[in-house]
Amino acid sequence: MYDLPVMLNVRDRRCVIVGGGGVATRRAASLLESGAHVTVVAPRVNESLAAMAVACMRRRYRPSDLEGVFLVVVATDDPAVNAAAAADAAAAGVLVNRSDDPGTGDVTISAHGRHGPLTLAVHTTGASAAAAGLIRRELSAALDEDWIRLLTLVAPYRARIRDAVPAGEARRDRFRRMVGPEAMATLKQEGDLALQAFCQRLCEA
Repeated sequence: MYDLPVMLNVRDRRCVIVGGGGVATRRAASLLESGAHVTVVAPRVNESLAAMAVACMRRRYRPSDLEGVFLVVVATDDPAVNAAAAADAAAAGVLVNRSDDPGTGDVTISAHGRHGPLTLAVHTTGASAAAAGLIRRELSAALDEDWIRLLTLVAPYRARIRDAVPAGEARRDRFRRMVGPEAMATLKQEGDLALQAFCQRLCEA
């Protein structure tokens, strides 16, 4: 059985990281980049993590740390603390990402890289986090950067098409054309303004 790939909206949500080491630092960076409000709970917090825009509680974890929290990342080197925090979160209805035993949590954070509006994520169902990172870097290196330009330029026109064209196949067709071969060829051969004009015509058709 496989996990369901999803994108989790944590903007303006309270998230707690239990742990202050390297894994906690990487998770904090991803959460902050996604707009979360992050609190770190750990007796020791490394310098890189402490320098981030996080609230640091330099003490041992307490169950009350999960009050009003949307997501907890459990990332200590103490299996007993990790198990206790995960159990407390499950009882409180808080989503759990557990770094030492990902399969027992609710959320697994895939190896990912952001390229403007595009996110490339790789998940190996627990087989190898290292392999996921390597594959993600391969995909990022092979990415045609014109996709980033195209997605950035067409984004405002999606709302215009949604307003101008009733829901149904006609709207879906315009969405497909806006990112299809004709749109990419227009961008590559004629430039940004030509692509924007192409998108405007789709809004008016």
